[in-house]
Amino acid sequence: MEGFLFCGCSSLCVNMGLSGAFYLKFAPIFPPIFLKMKKPLKNLTAPYSEPSLFSATVIINSNKERKDGNAPLSLLLVYERKKKQIALKLYWPPIFFDKKAQAVLPRYKNDQEAVDTNIIIGTIKARANEIIRSYRLQLRVLTLELFVHEYNNFASRDCFLFFATSKNNSLYEKGINTYRTRLRHQTALNCLGSFMKGKQLLMRDFSLELVRQLDAWLRKSKRYKYNTIMSTHKIIKTYIYYALKDGYYLDNPYDNFPISFRDADREALDRDELASLKALLNSKVLNELENECLRKFLFSCYTGIRISDSALISSSQIKDGVIKMKMKKGERFGKEIKVPLPKYARDLIDGRKGLLFRPYADKTVNEALKVIAAHAGITKNLSFHVSRDTFGTLFMELGGDIASLQELMGHSKIQTTMIYVKMSEQRKEKLMMNFDKLDE
Repeated sequence: MEGFLFCGCSSLCVNMGLSGAFYLKFAPIFPPIFLKMKKPLKNLTAPYSEPSLFSATVIINSNKERKDGNAPLSLLLVYERKKKQIALKLYWPPIFFDKKAQAVLPRYKNDQEAVDTNIIIGTIKARANEIIRSYRLQLRVLTLELFVHEYNNFASRDCFLFFATSKNNSLYEKGINTYRTRLRHQTALNCLGSFMKGKQLLMRDFSLELVRQLDAWLRKSKRYKYNTIMSTHKIIKTYIYYALKDGYYLDNPYDNFPISFRDADREALDRDELASLKALLNSKVLNELENECLRKFLFSCYTGIRISDSALISSSQIKDGVIKMKMKKGERFGKEIKVPLPKYARDLIDGRKGLLFRPYADKTVNEALKVIAAHAGITKNLSFHVSRDTFGTLFMELGGDIASLQELMGHSKIQTTMIYVKMSEQRKEKLMMNFDKLDE
């Protein structure tokens, strides 16, 4: 007699203490599938090996701590006393890892990288749970080898967000993208993940309708500004391009979704506002952090240096009163600038050796500038980029030419530099309106 494995209600019947005879007698009244066996089953009441015995836990390998104080995170798999680890390509200081919560802890206040890393860990844990759950519901035994196969297949072939996150990390590790670029890209990918509300975004799920829904969500729920929304779309489009380049099949919805940017509202300080800030430097009104942030800001007002570059400037890069350095933003293209330092800029860094400014986080600097603006009586929305806009605008107002400004600011396109010509002209128009007061 041939035997049949009753799939679908077998575990229920075992739990009820029913015998194998029950399966064969009452099988026709149940809808499950019957798998034909070559030999009769000797013991249909044998306990089912539940896949729940399989565990997947995110751990940190403290014994592999690197020289920089970080240790690798892994996904620890345990099944029938056998163990296997999957490297996650994530690193964190062991003292800032919560083993119970399987999460990293912030190393300092407002540690954005900790937030991003925990989102990645959450995605990994969700993926692992989905694999285990899928096997349990199908009454299939999940081995370590099967899990690794499913995990790699899940990651590389199906899930866009996991592919994009892995690619983002890889580009950073290879030195192609900077830390700031990696962070900015991950923020955009996290937005896409939040929009999906925990659902897996498969490669095949990308559509024009989904992109339109994402666009509406960014506007209505996140209340992002237009250019921020376009930047998010541009980053997502970049990783769709990478997926296509790596041989994955998916439709590119951005072929029918144009991405364009608007000229942002730019603000530059006038000479009176700049003088107010200079008077505030080294005053008792500011604390040490605020004073250092103001010093860095004023230096950029006189040089046009970006915030990412100001954190890396060293005294060794200054010779004969000229800064010569490769810009961080254009580093991979070998972009280099030479900026002669005005006397005031030289005075700001006089006597400093090594790194000229303390490497505060961008957010910390911009928050300090808000306080500084209030002390100086400046009502403009002061951020570090205002210093760069101030430099560009004042350079043109003081008789500079557009070609020299383009070279000093390291712009690859003259159209970018033309913004400062426009800003300078607008300020002249406002000043000319003062003549109307003569007729009042």
